[in-house]
Amino acid sequence: MKVITSHVGSDFDSLASMIAAGKLYPDGVPCFSGSAERNVRDFLKRHRDRWTVLTPRKIRMDEVTQLIVVDTRSIRRLGVLAPLVGRTDVDVHVYDHHPPCSDEIDASKKVIEPVGAAVTLILEEVLRRGIAPTPHEATLFALGIYEDTGGLIFGGTTKRDYEMMCRMREYGADFTLIPSAIEMGLSASERRMMDKLVENAWERYIAGARVVFTMAAVDSYVEGLSLFVHRLRDFFSADVVLSAVRMEGRTYVVGRSRQNVLDVSSLLKPLGGGGHPQAASATVSDRSPQRILLSLENQVEELITPVMTVSGIMTSPVMAVDEDSSVNDAYRIMLRYGHSALPVTRRGDLIGLITRKDLDKAQLHGYGEAMVEEFMTEGVITVSSQASIEEAHRSMITHNIGRLPVVRNGDLIGIVTRTDLLRALYPASMPMEERQIAPDYPWTEPMERLLDKGLSCSDRELLKTIGRRAHEMGMAAYVVGGVVRDLLLDRPVTDLDVVVEGDATGFIKSWERDGADVSLHGRFKTGTIAFPDGRKVDVATARREFYEFPTAQPTVSSDSLKHDLYRRDFTVNAMALSIGGETWGTLIDYFGGRRDILSRKLRTLHNLSFVEDPTRIFRGVRLEQRLGFDLDDNALRTMKNCVRGGLFGGLSGFRLRSELEISLKEPRPWPIVKRMAELGLWEPLFPGIHLGNRVARTLRRLSVARGRMAKELIPLGDDLWIAPLAALLQEGPDDLWPRVADRLNLGARERFLLRMSIDGLGGAEEAIGGRSPRKNSEIVTFLRDVSPVVALYWALSTARWRFRRRILLYLTRLIKVKPMLSGSDILAMGYSEGPRVGKILDSLLLARLDGAVDTRDDEIAWVTRNFKREVEMEGR
Repeated sequence: MKVITSHVGSDFDSLASMIAAGKLYPDGVPCFSGSAERNVRDFLKRHRDRWTVLTPRKIRMDEVTQLIVVDTRSIRRLGVLAPLVGRTDVDVHVYDHHPPCSDEIDASKKVIEPVGAAVTLILEEVLRRGIAPTPHEATLFALGIYEDTGGLIFGGTTKRDYEMMCRMREYGADFTLIPSAIEMGLSASERRMMDKLVENAWERYIAGARVVFTMAAVDSYVEGLSLFVHRLRDFFSADVVLSAVRMEGRTYVVGRSRQNVLDVSSLLKPLGGGGHPQAASATVSDRSPQRILLSLENQVEELITPVMTVSGIMTSPVMAVDEDSSVNDAYRIMLRYGHSALPVTRRGDLIGLITRKDLDKAQLHGYGEAMVEEFMTEGVITVSSQASIEEAHRSMITHNIGRLPVVRNGDLIGIVTRTDLLRALYPASMPMEERQIAPDYPWTEPMERLLDKGLSCSDRELLKTIGRRAHEMGMAAYVVGGVVRDLLLDRPVTDLDVVVEGDATGFIKSWERDGADVSLHGRFKTGTIAFPDGRKVDVATARREFYEFPTAQPTVSSDSLKHDLYRRDFTVNAMALSIGGETWGTLIDYFGGRRDILSRKLRTLHNLSFVEDPTRIFRGVRLEQRLGFDLDDNALRTMKNCVRGGLFGGLSGFRLRSELEISLKEPRPWPIVKRMAELGLWEPLFPGIHLGNRVARTLRRLSVARGRMAKELIPLGDDLWIAPLAALLQEGPDDLWPRVADRLNLGARERFLLRMSIDGLGGAEEAIGGRSPRKNSEIVTFLRDVSPVVALYWALSTARWRFRRRILLYLTRLIKVKPMLSGSDILAMGYSEGPRVGKILDSLLLARLDGAVDTRDDEIAWVTRNFKREVEMEGR
């Protein structure tokens, strides 16, 4: 006799697998090994004329010669048929899809593969043999696949399961019968059980997952516990449900988990249970439900897979309006900060939500001065800050809403939007090749190696100290902007910029007690900490900026890190690295900056970026040339629109001068100047400017001089930018430089340097640029009263090579020459104190420049020979 059986508590996959195995073993008899789920038994009652499955009582054990086991490989789960496995006269075959277990059946044939449903595995062999199922059989097989894969959404579902569902449809499966077979109505006793389980349930957020525990005790056995747990999971919108029910001297434990949250089969394995990672059960005789659940609660904390929580993607602090705020006030706040909805509060408590559409309609009907309370939506759906992003996603879909206020212990602490969730869930749909250049979540990735590799040991320790101080003060601290960009590009980091979520002013002041000097810039909520060892760190409050009108200075308000990054110029500058203890080195990239670095693109964060701050145009061009990146097409389009609209030319003199100075101080200013010319940026700023070959030649020479002669060239200080500015203006009309000086609000000294650079070149060429040889002393005598910046410009812009060579000789060597004798030495030689000492030293310098003296003794002899002492003069 051949017996086809499955595990105790047979479900639809078990039943379908036994019937499918009957196709491979036509003389095999389907037989339950123990109980079956009620909906399975009810299904067989309705279809008793098509299928018959025996109970163990109707099997003569001594007549069994072959045992075909489906949907399990565990001896323990075979119930009363388990003794057949150990008999030498019984040939055992196994078809299963579960993971390995400790009591695995020893079989002569094993077909075990990781598919979503065991019936999929068996049907593949059935179809390979050319055996066609009937429409009724195809419906049962589809039912088995559907139930065991959770409607084809469990993590273990494979392509083969989907394909087999399609094949069953081809064979006439009626999918409309599946819901009625799985969802059964509850009897009176079952409803009482369900009520008890709901009443006794408690929930916890563990590693971001919503876990529900529940227990009950009843006198008589109630079937369908697994069905109750399925319904409890949906009722609580839980990620995991663990239920323990005491019935007739035994405790029945059932666990259900959503995909990839918790492997409940591993969790219940020590209790003798088994099943799938998403669905498992166990039966225990010697422990109470409470004792079991308390033990499982501790184990869940160790086994559960951490998931991203709402607190990780929410915007906090949240912008809210009070209930008695006017519609017009709420509208202005939305406009200023770009929101489409605002929570409404009463004495700090959340009472409603008002949307942009609500305000539009209220204003349309003349209710601008009415209170927002009159138009808000009450009964707002909220989400816990500890909830998983999947839970927030389900809530949005269920309630058809686009945002969820986030609460912690009843307090409003943030808001999460549909866009936030899309960013969080996006990687799951990315092709594998794209995942390799993007982190698992688009905004966070462990990147400790960046800080370890790119910073000195002392800088790392300093940042860790700053991170600890911020944590002690209840804040989070990050390095932001160009620091992060340069670390990702493996470029040297020169400045440390830190942002704190909290009061940067108080944070900065706290370092005074450590001996640091601090300076504050109240308007922008920023400051600088100068540490005793000389290092400086710029610190800012995470803030949001609003521009009252184009080109204006921004209005600043404290806000979240996310909004602080969003206010920046380009995505590559809108990243942060946490310097807090547990999150040290975590990269935070809300806007795809890392991907843009890999593609070498400069992308703005929104289309009004250049309108709000046209100086970002300068920064974009600088970054293009400095990093070898390209502005993307959208950035170029919006940049040109900004220039065409006159906003770029309308910059204030202070802001224009600041950006121009930074650009011209770059090591290679010509590519920046050239790129700005290509984009048509110079004419709106300085009408009449002409950039010809002479400008290009001078600026190229400047780059070469600063590169090749960097060590020999004397430091030029803050005036350095005047030389490339003069080069930029040298081919324009005579009145160009005065107009530019006025436009940039140059001070008297800078105006003098610019005028001398442009107007003084001709005279200088005539003075020391001729063909006749010039003594070093002549060169120094002419140039020593000229600013080195002006002299550098003359050298680089002239067409006379002798003139250029003489000036560069002066700037690299002659200007550094000094006499060996000092004023004190002259006095010690018997000369009287007075102006004559300076004249002696000056003459001595010229003699040394021309090679008349070499050693100190030469200088003493030269002075003695050429300058009489006062005593000698009186003796005469």
